[in-house]
Amino acid sequence: MRRSTLLLLAGVQVTAFVTPGPRRVRYRCNFPRRTKDDDAITETPFAAAPELGILARAAVVGVATGTCVTAFKLSIDAVDTTAYNAYLSSVFSAGGALAASPAGSAAVYASIPALGGLGVGLLRCITPDFDRPPSNTTFAGALSQAAAAVATLGTGNSLGPEGPAVRLGATVAARASGTIRGDKYRGRIQKVLTGAGEAAGVAAGFSAPIAGIFYALEVSSRDDRSADGALVLPRAAVAATAVSSVLAALVVEQAGPSVQLRLPSPDYGGISLAALGLELPLYLGLGALCGLVALALQNAITYSEEVWNENGAIGSVVPERLRPAACGALAGALGVYCQPVLFNGYATLNSILQDQGGDAATLLTYTLLKIIATAAAVGAGLVGGLFAPSLFLGATAGSAYAQIASQLTELIGVDPNFLTTPACATVGAASVLAAVFRAPLTAAMLLFELTRDYDVVLPLVASAGVAALVVELNGRPR
Repeated sequence: MRRSTLLLLAGVQVTAFVTPGPRRVRYRCNFPRRTKDDDAITETPFAAAPELGILARAAVVGVATGTCVTAFKLSIDAVDTTAYNAYLSSVFSAGGALAASPAGSAAVYASIPALGGLGVGLLRCITPDFDRPPSNTTFAGALSQAAAAVATLGTGNSLGPEGPAVRLGATVAARASGTIRGDKYRGRIQKVLTGAGEAAGVAAGFSAPIAGIFYALEVSSRDDRSADGALVLPRAAVAATAVSSVLAALVVEQAGPSVQLRLPSPDYGGISLAALGLELPLYLGLGALCGLVALALQNAITYSEEVWNENGAIGSVVPERLRPAACGALAGALGVYCQPVLFNGYATLNSILQDQGGDAATLLTYTLLKIIATAAAVGAGLVGGLFAPSLFLGATAGSAYAQIASQLTELIGVDPNFLTTPACATVGAASVLAAVFRAPLTAAMLLFELTRDYDVVLPLVASAGVAALVVELNGRPR
């Protein structure tokens, strides 16, 4: 059923692509300015062959991105298994009573993220173009970036795999764009393929092709805007994005459940339009809270980057190649006493969405420590994305919000189950994601695709919009 739905989505876009009609598709969004090539590609009649060439390249980008992301996620699982099974077994066997003591055991566990950071520092030293953008990197640079992300995430450091997946998609798209020779609109076609590659990265990373399309429209295409502020995309871009996203998701689906992300769809307490009228103010309040959480994360990252740079309090003391290892040791120490702050897939997020995350104080502690660990990882130069931390922070904040709100409503004589914890955790996860990336529609569609529960969509969109607005008003886009 899911596969047929994906194929239908791609078929609709291809049909619209090859059917005669208006040459531009307009989406009203608040993004920066388009280039002159936009007018050329949208207003100049394209021959069928160049348009189909874009579509063919987008299909290759989708399949290649899905394959790369699958290999990337399997590599993370392999490193995780080696680090937390084989490595721990060998160390505890060799260390005897010393390793088994409380202090020794804590040191052993804390060493795993530090070793991952050591690997990242080594890769940074031996790769001259490590930090180059995907459009300008070499094959060695792209491979080194991916390997560093595997080392970061496989050892539990507090970032996520979807950011590197998006970068992989952009890198694949850059390689596909490199085959274009002498085309008058080469620059514009390259931008179309880059958007398609990033959309494929999101689709493959989350197994969510529709969210990938929305990501391309909200985030990747922010530079494509007309004079009146309307986003102008040619049909070629829309069709290419749809095809690459669907094919990337299909490739990941063929790889099996081990590389697919699925969140639980718990009982939300029967959210209805009638109930939503009463609950909506509370969901809007949750959106405001999630916007503040996103601002806290962004401010913490800014501060961390200052502290870890060569003139900062830590960076001036710790050599650049050892900064990721030092941060890994910090994350390991936090993980010994608060394991959920480490990246271990989405097991902790799933438990929170099923109302198994603990009481409000525990959840707020998770939120604070996760912000610290994530900001430190970014500042120290570890490699990963902010998708997964954003979902975690939103789920913990939303779950704590529901518990506190239920206690307060009970005091005034209202049913304490008026606002359910799983619903608030899900809405909170999408809201922090929306605020961090300024992409409320992408976040709402992503959580809908992952949970496949329509009941939560309306409060989710409202809360995500408020969260993104809070960040926008504070002038802190990331």
